[in-house]
Parts: sequence; structure tokens; C-alpha cells
Amino acid sequence: MKLHQRRNLGVGEKAALRATLASLPVTNGFSHSRRRKQTTLSFKIERYAVMLFALFALFCTAALVAMKRSSSAKTVPFNAGDPQLASMYRQRFSARQLGYDIYNCPSAIPENYPKTWRATQILSDWNPNDSTTIAPSSRLVYQALCVFDYRTQYDMAMKYRDAELPFVVRNDPTMLAAKTKWADPDYFLDRLPDKPRFTERSPTNHFMYYNDAHQNSNWVKPQNDIVSMTYREWLGHALTHEGIALEDDEKKKMGKQLLKMVRRKNKMTKNDDDLAVEDLDSPEEKMTKWYYHRVNAYMDESDDHFSDEGNDNFIIEDLRFLNSSDPSSELYFVDSEDQRGINCRFGMRGLVAENHFDLSRNMINLISGERRYVIAHPDQCDKMDLYPIGHPSSRHSRFDWANPAEWALRPRFRDAQVSEVVLQAGDTLYLPTSWFHYIVNLSMNVQCNIRSGIGYENEAVVKKCGFKTPK
Repeated sequence: MKLHQRRNLGVGEKAALRATLASLPVTNGFSHSRRRKQTTLSFKIERYAVMLFALFALFCTAALVAMKRSSSAKTVPFNAGDPQLASMYRQRFSARQLGYDIYNCPSAIPENYPKTWRATQILSDWNPNDSTTIAPSSRLVYQALCVFDYRTQYDMAMKYRDAELPFVVRNDPTMLAAKTKWADPDYFLDRLPDKPRFTERSPTNHFMYYNDAHQNSNWVKPQNDIVSMTYREWLGHALTHEGIALEDDEKKKMGKQLLKMVRRKNKMTKNDDDLAVEDLDSPEEKMTKWYYHRVNAYMDESDDHFSDEGNDNFIIEDLRFLNSSDPSSELYFVDSEDQRGINCRFGMRGLVAENHFDLSRNMINLISGERRYVIAHPDQCDKMDLYPIGHPSSRHSRFDWANPAEWALRPRFRDAQVSEVVLQAGDTLYLPTSWFHYIVNLSMNVQCNIRSGIGYENEAVVKKCGFKTPK
């Protein structure tokens, strides 16, 4: 008979089977069933426990990563909100009203370029002490300077430069690459050693240049001076000011974390240079001050300042278009023989550099952030109420442009003709010799400038105001 075929049990076999089953303990069947159930339950509990432990471990790992990121948090980019800038700062006048399109300036330079307006009108419409604009709010700018695209309007930019007229150029690929790198303040934390550098300090947001080697008995020293400060500490103050202005708790928190780190590491050292004074301010006092941090890059070791401030090679490498020996520098240098290195200034929102002129050509490169420049032709010098030659603040206006009460005391200034431009990250402003400029920092920013010789086209008008253009 095949195994799989069923066979009916006989009466005797059934009786024997019943007897065998009856002899087994009744509890045996239940014990095996319970053990199987308990084994299954234990397995399920163990499996769920492993899953819960894995989830808990994953949560802890994520929390640790978040804490690590917070402790070494990426600081807020200099150009935070950059896509909004174009809509925040708008040209006040159309091409028809100006007589030319600033984005498509004609080859035949317009007469009386750039167009100007009364200084008091521009300053009244936007007081320099008001440096914070938050979208969707916007500003209408008295913009009259031509804006050239480096990629498509290079020859036009060269033409205006050779005519010794101011303009803005943007979209230089090398500049854009630097803009991308320098948008992250941590980029400098990784590259600038914790070495104190010259930093201008003021109890107010206004800074007046002076050379106290020329002081006399009647001179009243401006409130600002020079101290030594690391980039890390400057960044802490700058972020704190930025956070207060924008009501941004994240920026304020990051700024305070950096300042706490500076105090904890105690990396500040006394600078023995005679130009810097010892910074005795308490942490609380420092929070009320304003700071302009300075970093200079020199081209060779023969420069007198090379050993004092160090040669920050990454600046020269990133801004190679500002190195006269690089082929990409042609637009930026009129006289490549007179290069003085790259001078970089790290500005805080709200800082104002008082009106002045320089006795050389100036290429002003805004690598990150925003700045407002109010500029004027040298022929306006008799309206600017300037400190005379030989004064510690020579070539600077002796009054506060942001104070309307000061305008009333100076009738000639009320007739001064100026224009303005808001520079954004990646922009370069060319200012010929002796052109006036008044600077308002509209955000935390980095600006690097170079000089390239002297132009003499305005020598006569400057001389009438008592100043001599050096030969």
C-alpha cells in the first residue's frame, strides 16, 4: 500500500490509541503551546526593542551633528538676500529723463556726464545714517554712472576709463569667482590667522581720516582711533550689529558666540606699533563701538609693510585681476608701475567714511555686501568746506553730511552737485584722481581697492582750492 493512501483504523487500534492519549499528562499539550507562544512573543519584543534602539541612536546622531554644526556654525553670508538687491535699490530716473541709458551708454560720451543733482536733495531723500533697507521696502537712487558688462562692453569701459570718467563694471569672471568664495565669512576664518591687525574704532558710526603727525595746537582730534583686533573679533561685532539692525536673532547669536570664543581663547595680544593704541574697552563697551577692519596684501617683500602685516597670498590669488603682472588686470590699471598693493577694508553696516578726495586713481572693488557712494567732480571742491593742506584731515569735508543743521551753516554746500551709486557684490567703481566720494556701508561687506598712478586732468581746479597734485 502506498504511503499516502489513507487506511481506516480498526476497533482495536482505535481503543489502543485512546488509551495512549489518555496516559499523557494533560498539561503537556498546554505547556508546549504556551512555550511556542512565549517564544514568538519574546522574538517580537526583541525585534521591536532593536528597532527602537536603532531609532534612538539615529536621533542621537542627528542631535550631535546639529550641536556640532551649531558650535562651529557657518556664519551668515555677507550677501544674504543678494537676489533682492536689484529690487531694493532702483534707479530713480529713466533713460529718457537722464538723456542716456546707464546700462547701454553711448560711445559718444554724453555732455556733462555724469548727470548730477544738489547734494542736499540726495542726502535729504536718503539720510546717510539710515543704512538699513529691508525688502519689500526699496530705495530710489540718483544713479547716473554707466554700468558696463565686462563680458560684452569691455571696450566701452576702457573708453570711459581712458577719458578719466567714473563708471561701474560688473560680471568680470575672476571677480565673480572671488565673490562666490568671499560671500562666506568663514572663508576668512580659515585663512586669516588669529593675528591682531589695524582696526579703526569709533564710538559713533562716522569715521574721519587723520594723520596726527600733522597736528597743531588748534587741532581737535576726531573720536575715532586705531586699535589691534583679529578678524574673528571684528566678525563677532559686525554680525551683532547686523543682527540688531535686521532684528535677526540668528546673526546676533552667532556674533556673540564668536566674541565669547575670542575671550575664552584669549588670543588677543598687544600690538607694539605706535599707530595702534591699547584696547582697554570692556566687552560691554566694545559692543557699543564701530569697527573698520583692515587687511592689506603686498606684492613683494620689498614693501615696508610686508613684515609688519604679513602677505596674505590668498587675497592676491583670488583677486589676481588686481595684480598688475596678470594679463586680466589691464582694465584696472592705468599706470601699472605705480601699484601699491591691495588694500582691503571689512566694513560694518552703518559705517560712514566722511567725504574726501584722493590724489591718485582709485579702483574700488566690492567683493561682498553693499555700499553706497555719493560722488562729485573735483570742480566742486570750493563747495565742500575742506580741511586745508597741512591739516591732519586734509582733503576731507570738515562737517557731518548727515546733519541738515550743518548744511544751513554752509550756503555753498547747498549748491554742490553730486550723484550716487549703490555698489553690490561683484561691482567695481572707477574713480579718477581727485574725485570726491562719501561712503555709507549698507551691510556687512568687504571692499578692496588699488591705486594706479595720478591723472592731471583736474589739476587746475584742485589748485584753486589750495591743493597740489603731486608730480
